[in-house]
Amino acid sequence: MLRSCRVMSSLVQIDGSLGEGGGQVLRVALCLSALYGVPIEIENIRAGRPKPGLAAQHLKGVELVKEMCNAQVRGGYIGSTRLEFRPGPLNRNKTEFTADTQTAGCICLLAQVALPCALFFPCRDAVTLILKGGSNVPMGPHIEHLTEVFKPMLKKFGADFDFIVVRRGYYPKGGGELHLRVRPVGSLNAVVLTDAGVPRGIAGWSYVAGAVHINEAHKMASDAKTILTNKLARSNIRVPPITIEAYREDRAMAVGNGSGINIVCNTSTGCVLGGSGLGSGRSQGGPPPGEVAANEILKPLLAGACVDEHMQDQMIILMALANGTSRIKVGDKKLTCHTETAMKVAEIMLGKRGLRFNLSESAESGDSTSYFLECQGCGLINETRDSFTQ
Repeated sequence: MLRSCRVMSSLVQIDGSLGEGGGQVLRVALCLSALYGVPIEIENIRAGRPKPGLAAQHLKGVELVKEMCNAQVRGGYIGSTRLEFRPGPLNRNKTEFTADTQTAGCICLLAQVALPCALFFPCRDAVTLILKGGSNVPMGPHIEHLTEVFKPMLKKFGADFDFIVVRRGYYPKGGGELHLRVRPVGSLNAVVLTDAGVPRGIAGWSYVAGAVHINEAHKMASDAKTILTNKLARSNIRVPPITIEAYREDRAMAVGNGSGINIVCNTSTGCVLGGSGLGSGRSQGGPPPGEVAANEILKPLLAGACVDEHMQDQMIILMALANGTSRIKVGDKKLTCHTETAMKVAEIMLGKRGLRFNLSESAESGDSTSYFLECQGCGLINETRDSFTQ
């Protein structure tokens, strides 16, 4: 059982138009509802989007968590703008769960809602999540960000998972498949990340799939390396070794036509930063994908941040669940809208349990200011898992 958390409380009402008004509200609320046994009612779901209500990806997320915690659900259908979710205990009789969007819905957004739940499952064995949809698509983290950036950051909290990328799926066909094997934990550690360090090495993968010419992969890799090298040098930051592999995906490993680039930077203090760009299928007239990926790496590097913007909002649930006080340097800018949204939802859900976030600023050298996000976590304890490891 989860200590002091499975007592059902009154229905918590959440406005889905809060903050960025997208799926972030739904994901954070569902995850914390399942873990803390708090029934929720969400109205105005995705009110800030051109097509409000539950899309296929969001509905599959609801159904996935419903199965994981034996929940009762009302309003679980495509286009629904109101959802009532009444969780039961986490499912101790099942350790494998599947969610298939049957579209190019982002696999990593399914992982965001389900993986924290799997970490606190009341079982000895690992929990397997089989997620199907889009692996590298617009409007969501790429699968490489999950496996190469989120995974090492999760390890800092004392948790981990194994993965198998069965197939990649691109917009608009989807068809990707990812298997996650998540080992339940007794609790999560608080983390302190206040020194970004300097870049120690930058690695990347630039790919094409289907009918896309290999030259596109080489161009993305070349663009990214040139921008990284030039901008780091102009900022008086030592340029680390940069290795970006350009390749064609095996046809058995990818569904449809697609291309993109993913870059990962490891720093001297153990921080991991990621950058991604999509080639074929990106918005017309947008910047080249190599430039997008390079700038997503450069932004936190030049700001002295310990997490990139895609990782920033994913830290919120982990910090909220951790035992102790976490403190993270987020750079010279205030929080992203996604991060602020996740914080607000977490505080609505767990405020009565003492959860509070605090954003402070500190003067750095010269005229620059850095921001630090601090959280006193609620310290969720998986007593069932603890009994297995004693």
